[in-house]
Amino acid sequence: MEDMDLGFSGIFMEFQAKKKKQKSRIILDGSIHGRARPGKMMAIMGPSGAGKSSVMHALAGKVKASANIRLEGTRCINGHNITGDSQVPAAFVKQDLSFFPYMTVRETLAFRVELKLGSFIEKQGQTKRVQELLEELNLEKVADTIVGDAKVRGISGGERKRLGIACELISSPSIIFLDEPTSGLDSTSASHLVTALRNLADSGKTVVAVIHQPSQHVFSAFDDLLLVSEGKQMYFGETSKVREYMDANVCVAPAEKGTPEHMLDCISPVELPGETSEHASERLNNLALLAKKKNGDEANPTKSVSIKRYRGDSNIRRANIFVQFKLLLRRSIRENFRSKSTLIIKLVQQVSLGLIYGAIYQLGDDQASIMDRFGLLSLIAIGGSNMAMASTVRSFPKEKAIVSSELGDHMYNTLPYFVGKAISEIPLTCFFNSLFGVLVSSLTGLNNTFNKMKRFLGLVSLHGLTGQSAGLMIGAIAPSQDAALALFPAIMVLNIIFDGKNISEENTPRLLKWLPNIGLIRWGFEGMSLNEFEGLVFNTGGPRRGPVAKNGDDALARFGFGNTSLSSVVKAQALIISASWFLSYLGLSATRQKFQKMEYPNLV
Repeated sequence: MEDMDLGFSGIFMEFQAKKKKQKSRIILDGSIHGRARPGKMMAIMGPSGAGKSSVMHALAGKVKASANIRLEGTRCINGHNITGDSQVPAAFVKQDLSFFPYMTVRETLAFRVELKLGSFIEKQGQTKRVQELLEELNLEKVADTIVGDAKVRGISGGERKRLGIACELISSPSIIFLDEPTSGLDSTSASHLVTALRNLADSGKTVVAVIHQPSQHVFSAFDDLLLVSEGKQMYFGETSKVREYMDANVCVAPAEKGTPEHMLDCISPVELPGETSEHASERLNNLALLAKKKNGDEANPTKSVSIKRYRGDSNIRRANIFVQFKLLLRRSIRENFRSKSTLIIKLVQQVSLGLIYGAIYQLGDDQASIMDRFGLLSLIAIGGSNMAMASTVRSFPKEKAIVSSELGDHMYNTLPYFVGKAISEIPLTCFFNSLFGVLVSSLTGLNNTFNKMKRFLGLVSLHGLTGQSAGLMIGAIAPSQDAALALFPAIMVLNIIFDGKNISEENTPRLLKWLPNIGLIRWGFEGMSLNEFEGLVFNTGGPRRGPVAKNGDDALARFGFGNTSLSSVVKAQALIISASWFLSYLGLSATRQKFQKMEYPNLV
């Protein structure tokens, strides 16, 4: 892509109060101006809460849309003003980087290269591009190491930052925005990262980074500097001249004091030694006035009347929907099968439950065994729903955060992701539920024929998939993991109440009569009961438990299951799964991020 010279001025951002009695908050006061040039690195710095990240998001067109935000300003690229809804076609490296933890560095890059460039270059060219990125960001040594996360050991923090940059450089954008790229890194990692950025700038790219408390070495790597404090511009100019500027207009720093420390002290709202709060406020106001006076033509956008519109995804060449599905399905399957700790936990859960039930229940053919059978099947239905829903509700919101970001970057469509995600869960769900089914049947005496055993395994697996789909829906619709976890107990309790035996149909509140039709536990319990009691004959002698049931049909009649068939149970669960997947798809589609339009300063 062509080199891009980004000019900007009059950047104003206000968070408007929702209530009349509350005051609006000025985030950026409209004094922000400057210029990011090709082949140069520009740092945006200031105290905590100064508005640094707000400036960068505004320049990139990445301010999240909100009815309470007013955003104004002018931006231009290569001498042409750009529209307010333009996202600058640039790499945008967020502060908090999220990746799928069990993919290697090479796999992560290859996945994105094929999505973005697969329609334009052959497989050999894709492999070559991945290798170029590994070399460019010095990631060759960890190319085949998994990325990891907070719980899974993988690459280091500095390597994760460089991987984030590599992912954004796939389409060779001309501008690179980075939000606190050195935050949380040790001095060596920060130095390596800044060296990589310096190399990118020297190759002709425009680098803009928010930097927080840099070392002298990191600070010196930047060519230009934009200082912000309390939403006001304090300085824009060459990095090499800022110390002299602060010495002349604030105070002279001791020779042993580093420039970054001195500069941040000068623009901090905190009182310097010997200052009062009034003097500190006056110091900031004077710097702001000086910055406005220095606002010359070099820092302003062009006076050209021509206007261009850019889209943030204009440098992304997305693969077709079939390639997207293939890649997303492969990624989901890979993540599921490589998560050893999760697999072990699920294995232990299913085996331990099977052994517990086997140690307690020994089913015969007397009247007491009827109650035992219904009790055991009810526990299986409740436990199956609980484990399937709970594991998905806990795990999916984390994945959703990554996927929402990828959807916002227009990397792929929601449909191929969701279909791939849903399909990838089926093999392991069926395996673990079938393992449990074989154990509990063998140890307790359930399913006294081979055909019943086969149907039971199918019903248990279908029941697990139903619970999992419901958990996916909760995770997709809920705005956060905390909200999803808060919804889960209430939904679980409702399913237990309407499981087919805890309240009669006649006494169900009128407004809730529809709930049994979508009961996750109810259909699983009913299906397993129909399968179990089919063809059974019971001994009418010995202790009785209510009316005598001579056979399975009599026992089922006690619960009102006589008019139900296995096909209607399977159909009901298939409808619940389909509805849950559809609502999950809608929930994910709604997460696509929208961005605030930047109005021209003379518009309201």
